[in-house]
Amino acid sequence: METPIDYDFTVRLKAKTIRNSQHFNIDQPLQEVPTTFPVNFFLYKREISSLHGVYRRPEAISRQTIHMPVGDSPVHYTNDFKEILTDMGIPDIKISQIIFEVATKAPGIETCNVVSMLVAIRKTVYQETRPRNEEDDIARAERESMEVEAKPIPATKSSIDALERVVLDASTSARDCTVCMEEIDAGSEAIRMPCSHVYHSDCIVKWLQISHMCPLCRYHMPCDYL
Repeated sequence: METPIDYDFTVRLKAKTIRNSQHFNIDQPLQEVPTTFPVNFFLYKREISSLHGVYRRPEAISRQTIHMPVGDSPVHYTNDFKEILTDMGIPDIKISQIIFEVATKAPGIETCNVVSMLVAIRKTVYQETRPRNEEDDIARAERESMEVEAKPIPATKSSIDALERVVLDASTSARDCTVCMEEIDAGSEAIRMPCSHVYHSDCIVKWLQISHMCPLCRYHMPCDYL
């Protein structure tokens, strides 16, 4: 029996925002008006085992971007979008739906504060199920009793407060916060973890209050084990 796979997606226009405006310096020169409009495609994967309703947190497995000249319509890039989505393994029916949604959102890019388009696709893989029996329950209970990491454990408040706060300048290469899947704007405050991964300050603080591990590399922050 083939493993069931579902695809769902969202298409969003990203408006220019200023995070942590207290860091804004009126003496800084205005940034140049962008000449291209990026359309970012992200593919995420999550696995679900219907046997016990267990699922893994979605992980990013592919990202591709098309930079269109400002003023061009995404409709003119349908073949490019289709090629990207095909390379990602997206089924034809979903490709048609995604391209239609992109075209529907296209008029919004004429708004002066819209700086990019995000196409986030989630691939959900359902693991093969087996009949549940008493031996399975016993084996699962024994396994969970030995796995300390079975439940989310937050990082300590002191370790979160001690994280390095940084302000990204315009010369820093654009990077995305993998918690909210949005770009970290130049001039905004961010947090750099000990593993060197950078996130929006509010995003990673909320994350570490639930899990003590880095969302990307699973670096372990200090925590209080029960």
